[in-house]
Amino acid sequence: MRERKNVVATKYGLVEGTTEGPNRLWRGIRYAAPPTGGLRYRPPQSPEPWSGVRLVDHPGHIAWQGRSIDPSAGAPASEDFDEDCLFINVSSPVTPSPDPQGYPVMVWIHGGGYTQGSGRETPVGDGEAFVSRGMVVVSFNYRLGSLGFLDLSEFLGDSERDSGAVGLLDQIFALQWVRDNIIGFGGDPNRITIYGVSAGAKSVANLLASPLSSGLAQQAISGSGGADHVATRPQAARLSRRYLRELGLTEANAHKLRAIPADDLIAAQEEIASGARAIWVWRPTLGSSALPIAPLNAIAAGSAAGVKVVAGSNGNEGVTYSLLDSSAGEQAEGVLTNLFGSDRAHIIIDAYRVARPDLNHDDIGIAILGDERYGIPTRRLAIAQSMNAPVWRYRYDGCPPGLPPQLAGGHGLDMFAIWNAHDFATQAPDDPQAQLCLAMADAVSSFIITGTPNAQPLPTWDRYEPNAETTMVLDSPPRIEFHPGAQETAAWPEETWASGTWWPIDGL
Repeated sequence: MRERKNVVATKYGLVEGTTEGPNRLWRGIRYAAPPTGGLRYRPPQSPEPWSGVRLVDHPGHIAWQGRSIDPSAGAPASEDFDEDCLFINVSSPVTPSPDPQGYPVMVWIHGGGYTQGSGRETPVGDGEAFVSRGMVVVSFNYRLGSLGFLDLSEFLGDSERDSGAVGLLDQIFALQWVRDNIIGFGGDPNRITIYGVSAGAKSVANLLASPLSSGLAQQAISGSGGADHVATRPQAARLSRRYLRELGLTEANAHKLRAIPADDLIAAQEEIASGARAIWVWRPTLGSSALPIAPLNAIAAGSAAGVKVVAGSNGNEGVTYSLLDSSAGEQAEGVLTNLFGSDRAHIIIDAYRVARPDLNHDDIGIAILGDERYGIPTRRLAIAQSMNAPVWRYRYDGCPPGLPPQLAGGHGLDMFAIWNAHDFATQAPDDPQAQLCLAMADAVSSFIITGTPNAQPLPTWDRYEPNAETTMVLDSPPRIEFHPGAQETAAWPEETWASGTWWPIDGL
């Protein structure tokens, strides 16, 4: 009989991992029951306990997803799509922690517009980039698109009030698993940092806001997120009606959704919107047990009191979307008019024209896209949480080595800069942008390990103060700015708004 190594007792059974170089890896641990059949659109449930030792050396299936394009999703780890997708991955150093409480823990929450991605997406992989820095790295899958965020409460009653947020409930269930089990993998359950980019960052804010995830994380990093992008009940109901039409169903027979093959469900989802235009269609619905009120309001009221946060966005988020769909900039005036009315729309557009006279009409629209989706929501998240805990804010204006400089500050580039920092610095040691990537990764490590993001050669990074808008601008050279983009920011309404899709979609 072979010798068993890396065996850990979890609350559901024993799991055996592998050793690869300096890392111990457990891939594809089941953290919840398969959400199939009667559990489709239902909150996650505990898996059946197992006897014996389960070998977990291969990633589990990833969530069903369409062929949409979101730069924050990275390259998919596989196309092994299945509804039975609720698996978690853990990586830790082979060497035991010198701290008897264990290593600090990073929990990575993947992005992808709530329609794409998986825990082991490229460049995250097994988390080697940060395990090597002295921490445990956890990643997981959660339900996406219509299988994760279809609100059925209007048609099937209050028993379905959580259906529009089961993807978020999966995330909470995964964090509960981490709390209950991570000590066996060498991690400290009292030093957990949740980290995400794009939809992963928006998920971070939702977790900070949810009463169900209180106490599950002590720190958080939000890259290009904010706490604004959720669906109101009316928005969710319009999407659900459109979805039923695509499937040939009516409100009266919506219960048949649980019997339709998953690939047909995804095909209907793609008929509503595909490509870049699908990115902001699906999102968690307000009024569920996970999000009873708007996340920003909950955070401002202290839902995550004491949780330290690093929150940032990129300086030109929208340029990435303009490459995916050349009409991105053209949509700005229509989006602003729908949200605020024509007068306010023109006030915002004129403010950008004055502040950025070098931009043409389309480029102004692209800048507005980036700020409406990410920049302004990130600022509001920083303000709300700074009333309850230390916050540090950044803006990434750089461009990782090898990419065209016109992509500088584009959406998702901070993720690639940070996770590939070691490779960039090794391949181009004299490139200032490579050194910036390494400094950013050092700052992330410093925050996770010490609780502050200060790292050389960055200047001293002071806490965010709303009256000064203290912001670390990550470029070459990095610098501290106060009130960055003040002229454009002042044009946006102070009240929050129900952000929807960027491109017009019939029925929504």
